[in-house]
Amino acid sequence: MLDLTGIEGWIEQIDLIILVVLAVIEIGIDLRYRNQRNYQDTAANIAIAIVYIFTSTIVGYFLAFAGLKFVSQFSLWHIAINGWNMILAIASADFLYYWEHRIEHRIRFFWAYHNVHHSSTDYNLTVASRLSWIETGILWIFYIPMALLGFDPLVIFIAVQITAAYQTWIHTQKIGRLGILEKMINTPALHRVHHAANPSYIDKNFGGILMIWDRLFGTYRSETEPPIYGLTENINTNNPLKINAIEYQRIGKYISRSKSWKEIWYSIFGTLDWQPQKYLARHQNLD
Repeated sequence: MLDLTGIEGWIEQIDLIILVVLAVIEIGIDLRYRNQRNYQDTAANIAIAIVYIFTSTIVGYFLAFAGLKFVSQFSLWHIAINGWNMILAIASADFLYYWEHRIEHRIRFFWAYHNVHHSSTDYNLTVASRLSWIETGILWIFYIPMALLGFDPLVIFIAVQITAAYQTWIHTQKIGRLGILEKMINTPALHRVHHAANPSYIDKNFGGILMIWDRLFGTYRSETEPPIYGLTENINTNNPLKINAIEYQRIGKYISRSKSWKEIWYSIFGTLDWQPQKYLARHQNLD
């Protein structure tokens, strides 16, 4: 049996060190070659990351682990902790991450926190740390199936962190296309597509590590034109508080102008394209 005590902390620390080192190198390259870069945006990313570390460590991870621990007691069996099952756990977490990520782009409640990561118009490695301050306390619900299948909560936690840590290096414009690798794994080019607001790129490449899920479920897209980064309607602010709150404010406006429980429900949990004509007729200026 593998001894996983403390490994989740090491993964997080190693990921943070790698991110800092790579980001510093990238900034150094941009300064050396005078590449265009929005340093106010970079500063916002760093500020958001600092708060994220505290909220995740103090509250988010506790809620996630406690939730998975509670659910795991309803599993009918327990999957042993060993090397092969750890690989199976990572593959399972990567599969569930695909659906988590896809849902985050479709359902307003989940997009409310995930849009923080997509709202930067200056794509670079620091965007990898531009994460909502509350998402850690929510994301664990997508991995309940692993707990019910018998995976140990600690194993789930580690597998999810590995899936997330892998994605650090792909948030860059400094690495071009990687040929045949893009048929199998997530790469900078494929993730640039995911972060782009180009009409042909929207809602593509949801995979974390493996791209097999996108290829299987019809969301795979190669980089064929220069990406335009940001949202379809950019928020135009570098204030970390506004960046984290803006979508919740929008939901609040939908709720305040709803005329039925159904409209309230769809204002929170409806898809992003839920816009019935009678609703729009009453609320022409939601923003």
